[in-house]
Formats: sequence, structure tokens, C-alpha cells
Amino acid sequence: MKFKYVTLFLLAIATILFSCKKTEEVPVPAPLLSINAANVTVAVNTKYPFTSSANGEINYTHEWLLDGKTVSTSNFYVFNPTTAGNYTLMYKASNTTGVFTHTYKIEVPIPVVGATPTSSKYISRIFEYLPAPGQFINEAAVGSLAQAQKLIGNTNNLLTLGAYGGYLIFGFDHSVVNQNGNDLAIYGNPIGGTTPWAEPGIVMVSQDKNGNGLPDDEWYELAGSEYNDPATIKNYEITYTNPKGYANVTWKDNKGNSGAVETNTFHKHNYYPEFAPDQETLTFKGTLLRPSFGKVGSIFVNEAFSWGYTDSWSLGDDYQTNRYNGFDISWAVDKNGKKVDLKTIDFVKVYTAQNDKGNALLGEISTEIKGASDLNIK
Repeated sequence: MKFKYVTLFLLAIATILFSCKKTEEVPVPAPLLSINAANVTVAVNTKYPFTSSANGEINYTHEWLLDGKTVSTSNFYVFNPTTAGNYTLMYKASNTTGVFTHTYKIEVPIPVVGATPTSSKYISRIFEYLPAPGQFINEAAVGSLAQAQKLIGNTNNLLTLGAYGGYLIFGFDHSVVNQNGNDLAIYGNPIGGTTPWAEPGIVMVSQDKNGNGLPDDEWYELAGSEYNDPATIKNYEITYTNPKGYANVTWKDNKGNSGAVETNTFHKHNYYPEFAPDQETLTFKGTLLRPSFGKVGSIFVNEAFSWGYTDSWSLGDDYQTNRYNGFDISWAVDKNGKKVDLKTIDFVKVYTAQNDKGNALLGEISTEIKGASDLNIK
């Protein structure tokens, strides 16, 4: 009888203990984070570790989400941004009881190379020279790769960009800061007065967002006076075919038009750039400005636009006094025409913006450039 009571007593104790354990809840995760701040600043191309440590003997799962995408399921994640921007990193710790979350707002600033007392205001590097066909192309004095390099450090030499789309990409030994008024000066060889001769070029700028020192980031157009003109064509595209000799260089565009960069008797050589990577065809894309070629009496002219284009005797930026065209970084727009706020820029691209064959005497409309300078450096 006594044994029976003892057995019942032990069963009762076991039932009580089991019930307590069954009803005991597992604590919600409360991990220890290596970084508790909500806002973090990280330099581009810099490894930045985030870790989570268990608080006691609690087991739970980990998940790190960068801009909504899972990037790690361990207790750590190494953030290594390859481009500037703003990012959101969320950490989640989960178990059967609940979820712990912490969100980081990460800013990766655009790399800036500050100017020093020894910085030059002139071009310091030519990244790419790819002209469209033209009468001066392949001529050493004005249309060659070697001539492009001569624009470094001065504004005394002349380089042609050929017909529509031909371009030059260059940079300085520092980032150009967007200050009040014009920030860039670009030099050409336009003619003013009653018989003007302008060969307008569009200017684009870019920031070194990925910090690699190369112009491989997004480009922004500096919108000039004609940007919103109904006659201005956005997303224009033209393809030139190499004639492999002294002959007209034919072209077709994405508007169903065709034509040619025509030869003349003053330049008897192939007008297609012999140093272009593709010796079959060249395709250029950009914004096309309306033609302004015509006559004043018996004199052929090409009218300048008001402001915002290089190699243009523009009244809007007083070319007669300055002897250069001025550009404000604040004019920058993205590919959709939306204004962008650029504090600094690192690269500049200039390209011929009109598609006009001109005539046999003067040749095609082709932007020329003699150099550039940072107007913030005196």
C-alpha cells in the first residue's frame, strides 16, 4: 500500500515538472550586434563587417538582407560597396518565439579627389578619342590620337571630332566642384560677327562613383539652350560605314534617314578614323541639335546657339570676351531629362551635336576643341 502511494506521488511530481517545462516559453532573440548605430558611412571599395553574437545559449537563425535581397544566413556579413549610393541593410534573428530586427541605413559617398595648391586647372588626362568620319580625320596635325594627347595642360592645340557623334573624353587631376555659376571652360575655334561659323558640341559629365578612376559610370548631359527645343532629337543614333579609301562615308540613322560625309579635293584620304577599334562600322548615340547651316549673302555660315554648347560663338556666355564657352554643372540632366544634383564631377565628354555635311568648300560640321579648364582654379 505504501509503495502505491509513493508511486502516485512521484507521478504527480513528474506531471507538475513536465507541465512547467511545456509551458515555459523560449525567449525572443536578443543578439549582441557589433554595430548598434542606425546610420553608417562606408567608403566605396572598402570591406565593412557586420556581426551578430548570441546572447547566452539561445539558438536562432540569422538573415542579412541588402535592399531586400538576402546576402547572408550566417551570423556575419561583410559589406563591400563597388559604387557610391545609399543602401539599406536589415538583420533578422528568428526562433519559434519571435523575430529580432535591426535596420542600417548605409551611405557610400561619391569619391572626391580634392584640389591642392599644385593642382592644374587644365586637362590632365585624355581617356578616349573616337572621332566620327571627317575631312581632317587621320591627319596628324588635327585628327590623330597623338594630337588628342597634346590637349593636356594647355589650350593651344586643336583637335577635330569629325561629324555627328565623334567625341573626346577627358579629366582633370582633381574633382571639379559645382560652385555658383560656370564651373568649366571649353575652348574651340568658332567665328563670330555677321558671318558666324559655329560647330556646336554637346558636353556631358560623369562622376567616379565606383572609384576606379575610369569614365565607366553614368553620363549626364549639360542641358543647353536647345535641350527643350521641339526640333532637338533625343536618343538619336547614327551608323557610319568605312569605305576603305578616299570616298564618301555613308551613314544611316534610327530615324530612317541616310546620307554621307562627303569628300572634297583638299583632303584626299580616307575620312573614316583608321584608329577606330571597329574598321567596318561606327555607331554613335546622343542628342541631335537642329541644323543651323546657311548663307549670309554669298558667305556660308553656321549659326551659333545661345548658350550651353562648345565651339560656338555664343552671346549667352559672352564668347567674344571670354574666348571660351562656359558650363555650369548644375545644368546636368539624366537620360530621362530629369535634373540631377551633382556636387562634383570627374570626367567630361564632348561630342559633335549636328549632322550636316556642309559643302565641298568648308566640309562637314565638326566640333573642334582646343582644351578645357576648371574655372574654380585661378
